[in-house]
Amino acid sequence: MTYAGYSAYNRIATTIDSKEIMLVKLLEGTVRFIQAARRGLEAGDPKAKGENISKAIAIIIELDCALDRDMGGSIVNNLSDLYQYILDRLTVGNLRNDNQVLGEVESLLVTIHEGFAEALKQVSLAAVSDHSPSYQPISRRGFSIAA
Repeated sequence: MTYAGYSAYNRIATTIDSKEIMLVKLLEGTVRFIQAARRGLEAGDPKAKGENISKAIAIIIELDCALDRDMGGSIVNNLSDLYQYILDRLTVGNLRNDNQVLGEVESLLVTIHEGFAEALKQVSLAAVSDHSPSYQPISRRGFSIAA
């Protein structure tokens, strides 16, 4: 008997090339959830607002838990602090129905996403131009401090 969750996991696992790409896609999704929460707030739809904030919170918690604290050093600590700040602001924005706070979170997430997307692009370009025998796939030499 095959469980639905296992099938969904296998489907997703075969479409994602690396942890780095998964990280970028999770950040994109989180931004979309915040945008949907803001639209729900503007439309007076507390259910849409709450459900989308909850989804964003779940992703941010998982991203924080996935940080490699043994290898990342101060960068990981700073990113974890930023994730905690985002979680605090999401809670405030949700409780106060504050679209400005949700906009602040969206802006922070867009900045984080852009940073990781650019890092992925740079690592990918370096991997393509690296023809030495010590070449390793992106997933092994990437920026996996957050995935």
